[in-house]
Amino acid sequence: MPFRDQLLTCQSCGETFVYRVEEQRLQKEMGLELEPPTRCAKCREDVDTGPGLRAGIVKWYQEDKHFGFISQGNGSDIFFHRSGIEGDPTKFVENTPVWYEVTETDRGLQAVNVHLRE
Repeated sequence: MPFRDQLLTCQSCGETFVYRVEEQRLQKEMGLELEPPTRCAKCREDVDTGPGLRAGIVKWYQEDKHFGFISQGNGSDIFFHRSGIEGDPTKFVENTPVWYEVTETDRGLQAVNVHLRE
């Protein structure tokens, strides 16, 4: 499937935004249905802070530092800490598909209840 940047209009705020090739590729790699978003990144972020599991891919995790980042379906990254991992932390290597929930902390959004997608 050939990917290409698409210029779209946000249904929430009316702003024009680009649905980027990188976001499309990431969604395909994550096994998500490739469907253009109806909201810009900011409006999606506002909606994405609600409850529920989300699919993501471990961007990187440093076991010695006890933290890492997950690439989200919208193309942005979210922080996660070892305390938010369910299971063996040594299995959370680069490009590992995971499920996670989002919570608001005093430092911003954070992934919790992070576990392997099987």
